[in-house]
Amino acid sequence: MGEPAFTIATTREDLRARVRSTLARLSQTGALPTLPAAASAALGIARDPDADVDKLCRIVQTDVGLAARVLRIANSAAIGRRNPARSVQEAILTVGLRKTCDVLVATCAKRLYDGSDARAESAWNHALAVGVAAEELARATGRVDVGCAFLPGLFHDVGRVAFLLADGTATDVIEHLVASGQGPRTYLEREWYGFDHAEAGAILAEDWGLALELCDAIRWHHTPSEAGAARELATILNAADRIAYAIGCGVDTEPPADVSLTPLELSSEDEAAVTERVHTAWGEQRDLLS
Repeated sequence: MGEPAFTIATTREDLRARVRSTLARLSQTGALPTLPAAASAALGIARDPDADVDKLCRIVQTDVGLAARVLRIANSAAIGRRNPARSVQEAILTVGLRKTCDVLVATCAKRLYDGSDARAESAWNHALAVGVAAEELARATGRVDVGCAFLPGLFHDVGRVAFLLADGTATDVIEHLVASGQGPRTYLEREWYGFDHAEAGAILAEDWGLALELCDAIRWHHTPSEAGAARELATILNAADRIAYAIGCGVDTEPPADVSLTPLELSSEDEAAVTERVHTAWGEQRDLLS
């Protein structure tokens, strides 16, 4: 397995340095995965309490494809608008500023999964399913702000995509070891790189502009008890990961042993209802983003 790295990053700065240097070293281009400028700008607006529709309109209108996508979503049956939106501004007002930012980021993020590997489509379906499930679980439980759930869910496994883009050979080896029962994925990744996909994903999401607490939820979504102030959101992401498998959007043969809906204390009826809503919403959003 090459030279294992057993030391663990102790601070955010240490982890950031390790992730950046390791992925840059492994990547053939030397470049880390990046989001398009429009997505980064949308993330900035999502964090700005004084942001307005006009500012987001200017960003959306820089890309004809994004503008068409926002109009399509605003006029979809899922939104239920009585009269069709005829402008980007009307579309944003229909969808909502925060949700339009989510859509814009998701549309741009999907490009990270295009054409990189045969596993990329499965990874995208899983990412979108976890984003949708996190939003639905936030709504159903009231544990976290619904508006803060989708993007960390969407990005929860982006570290795995980074590993795939930077080091496809090692990804194949780790996949084989996981499938043959040689250990949990996170342990094997730490043994190989010195950090796992959740830690790498948290650093990438932070670099792209996601709020630190949301990045912490990504980092600890396999071990929510260690997430500090982000514990509730990390618990939501963990449960959303399990729901994604339940609707057939897993990335492995079986869900990881450490993902569970149990901590949310949902009744079996509520769990079934949430899972059904996620399945329906995921299909709608997948079609709208395709």
